[in-house]
Amino acid sequence: MVICCAFCKRDDEKLLRKLASKDSKALTPAQREEAYEKLKAFCTFRWVEVSAADLNTLMKTMSLNDIEAKFMAALMKKLDEGDVMIDMPDRYSWTFRKRMEKFGADKFEAEHKADENYPIVAAASICAKIIRDRKVEEIKKATCDFGSGYPSDPKTIDALKDKNKRAVVEAFVRLRWKTLDRIKQKKLFEGEEEAG
Repeated sequence: MVICCAFCKRDDEKLLRKLASKDSKALTPAQREEAYEKLKAFCTFRWVEVSAADLNTLMKTMSLNDIEAKFMAALMKKLDEGDVMIDMPDRYSWTFRKRMEKFGADKFEAEHKADENYPIVAAASICAKIIRDRKVEEIKKATCDFGSGYPSDPKTIDALKDKNKRAVVEAFVRLRWKTLDRIKQKKLFEGEEEAG
């Protein structure tokens, strides 16, 4: 998981709108890289990478939303004065605000899909996606081709279903993950049908 923040001067807002007006997932990898190179000229990016191993440890005592809030709050503490807009992972703004306050962050605004409405959030999303993609490529070189690592990717699902591939990538998989649970559940039912 990569959590990123981006910030720039208000004077650069026009240029920012031109370069970061789309959701990072709607851009091709080449378009993201090109936008990121241009954004770096006037935006500052800070991010944190949370490995699957770290998530597996943290998720023993915290929810994924708490973990995200913890790292978002830590990044915010490193920022100078300025307005903060967050792409909110929680369903309700009051629960998200409560989470963030628990970790010492209280001066911010948050919205669902903020990356679609605020170019600075889109810029942070572009950076986070690039950092994540680069990390995924490193892991693939060290293990096997498991696709993008997203639950919508058939190649990722196939790798999780394949006993040999899964053994190779297991160190890089979050254990508390609905996608993994569904695969295990499906295998359990398939095993029952074969036994019956």
